[in-house]
Amino acid sequence: MENRFAPVLWLQEAGFKAYLVGNQSRNAVLGQSFENQDIDIATSALPKEIERVLLEHDLVPIRVDNKFGVVGFVWQGIDYEITTFRQDIYDPQFNHIRRTPIDIIFHKDPTKDALRRDFTINAIYWNPKTNHFTDPLSGKKDLEEKVLKFIGDPDIRIKEDPIRALRAVRFKYSLGLKYHPSVWKALIKYGRLVHKLQPSSLKKEFTKIQNLSLKDYQSAKEDMRKMGVVWRV
Repeated sequence: MENRFAPVLWLQEAGFKAYLVGNQSRNAVLGQSFENQDIDIATSALPKEIERVLLEHDLVPIRVDNKFGVVGFVWQGIDYEITTFRQDIYDPQFNHIRRTPIDIIFHKDPTKDALRRDFTINAIYWNPKTNHFTDPLSGKKDLEEKVLKFIGDPDIRIKEDPIRALRAVRFKYSLGLKYHPSVWKALIKYGRLVHKLQPSSLKKEFTKIQNLSLKDYQSAKEDMRKMGVVWRV
């Protein structure tokens, strides 16, 4: 196991479930390099328990969000974010764009945590010690078949947080995927909701899209044009 993944082992040795998610788990599926990436860990440990484990290894968090169950720290020059398994509850009326849940429920296993995530390819939980994947929503299969799918109803996922529309475009081109038909239908229908967000919220995603290869960047801009999204950085 690579040394950079040691914090996963620390949590496991302390009696908690812990997995790599996001870039790291996707790269493990695809057999790609792990270099130059931030590391996201999902765990059954609560923030105070995560802090205790880190302190045992002489690490002090730079960010602790007890409400959302997020602990951030830097180790060996790498940015880490550890998040407690949780269920996000959104306002079902969607009377206004919140981007954040109205309630949080912490859980002890990744199943509920998987359901809160945006795409199936982001709900793959990898144990680097055993090389085992916990994949409750078949995200590994979708990634291998190069298909981008929302988790649950695509319309609802975009209305919960419109930034997901831009993330869909970025993932399509950065990972060489194709949209599932339901994804593209939802993007056309609700993609323009991104304009209800603050420009500062959009800048990060727009910049990541701008950093794609020239060909993919132009294709991504065309997708956004069809979605009714005005390009800006």
